[in-house]
Amino acid sequence: MNTFELQILTPERPFYWGPCVSLTVPISDGMLGIMAGHEPLTAAIRDGEVHFTLPDGTVRTCAVTRGLLDVSAENVRLISESALAPEEIDEELEKRALEEATIQLREKQARRDYIQAQLAFARAMNNLKVKQHDAERMNK
Repeated sequence: MNTFELQILTPERPFYWGPCVSLTVPISDGMLGIMAGHEPLTAAIRDGEVHFTLPDGTVRTCAVTRGLLDVSAENVRLISESALAPEEIDEELEKRALEEATIQLREKQARRDYIQAQLAFARAMNNLKVKQHDAERMNK
């Protein structure tokens, strides 16, 4: 089985750095799949769910926020504002963040504050979705 070096990096920490068999990432027009030997490319990633398969067949999932994907001959670097494994997501905290962002979106405010509320809303929704998908997979 062919592998490539995967690096999932955030400003706070390297989330994952090691061998990978396949990777699926959210981009502006859908999901992009990467396997060993993929053509070199650079793409913007959007908030969403990333799946990657390790050489032992384990599939790992994480919630990412916007960032950049760089694919070269033998490695893939995903640089994101944040990356969280499902077990790192605090569901109650995300629900409160979602409620707060919803309230802020309803208020009259400066454009910058409105955009920040939209980003907070999208991040909380994404994290909750990833947490829910992981729980559904565990119950199968």
